[in-house]
Amino acid sequence: MKTDSKCRSVMLVVLLLIVFVGSSFAAEVTVEKKTVSGVVITEDIIKTADNFIVMFDSSGSMAKPYKNTGLTTLEAAEQLLIERNEILPDLGYNAGLYLYTPFKPIYPIQPYDREKFAQAIEQLPKKASGGTLLQQGLHKLDGIMSKLSGRTVVFLFTDGSYTRMAERKPVEIAKRLANKYNVCFYLISTAKDEKQEKILKAVASINACSRVVPFDQVFAKPVYLAGALFVIEKRAVPFVSTFVRIADFKIENILFDFDKTDIRQDDYQRLNLLGTFLKNNPKTYAVLTGFTDSVGASEYNLELARRRAESVEGYLISNLGVDVGRIVTQWYGKADPIASNDSPKGRQLNRRVECMVMGMD
Repeated sequence: MKTDSKCRSVMLVVLLLIVFVGSSFAAEVTVEKKTVSGVVITEDIIKTADNFIVMFDSSGSMAKPYKNTGLTTLEAAEQLLIERNEILPDLGYNAGLYLYTPFKPIYPIQPYDREKFAQAIEQLPKKASGGTLLQQGLHKLDGIMSKLSGRTVVFLFTDGSYTRMAERKPVEIAKRLANKYNVCFYLISTAKDEKQEKILKAVASINACSRVVPFDQVFAKPVYLAGALFVIEKRAVPFVSTFVRIADFKIENILFDFDKTDIRQDDYQRLNLLGTFLKNNPKTYAVLTGFTDSVGASEYNLELARRRAESVEGYLISNLGVDVGRIVTQWYGKADPIASNDSPKGRQLNRRVECMVMGMD
């Protein structure tokens, strides 16, 4: 009976290889066997920001229960900060942690120290109360960032509401900061209605590197913040073994014409295979990363890379029925080229969306 079971496993993998690999090499299935103890992996951590600032919301709106976790939204947000701090590599950042409801320095901007930052998180309020003084918090950022150099990422916990004051609207203040400093806003959103979502989208629209990240997605899959402060380049060499299982699923990069976001017809087959694999393996999800060649301004290329990643995402959702919650999009413009930008062929290879399947275990 064991022999029959092993034969069936091998036949299953052979059939998968025929379906995915046999289609003009549109997709590649990596298999592993039991006699192998692991894989050899090399990792390079690449820093993508010089400073980060956490603007934390402890206003009354954060007192609501968070799903079925037994936590309030405030407690869930603090737990998220603790978990992210534990795994953040120390790459020489300057860091700050501030309340803006009302404004209060918890960890004034200084060189990042994991242990001290963890102690600062413990000092955050345990009960939510008060108004959302979003404008005041954004105004205070001006004085904080004036002492910094390089790129700054601001992680702003917010539901999009704010206390009406005589000051400018949040989007106007954020736009002024973006014009003055090299800053990206990651708006960790707990917005509950269309009006609040519209406010956050307006703030995120001030430049190509700012974005709205739903709190639910970050809490469930921390990879949604990947790339904000660092990226990891991994290279793996799989071992061959006797116990056959699918260890990895890869498709060739989706390439784009110059300054275009339209998916080319010869890429439909690859994306159809990817969508089919995701639907047949419900625990997996796709990470789509957009890039451009080096032609043009950095800000424009960052936006173009975002639209390319979202174009692939839209195809998987609309044409193949992949749930939006199983797709992570990220974009880095002309960063990390895989070929020389000195030739038309190299630039073509760099105008791409890389598709990675995760959650295989």
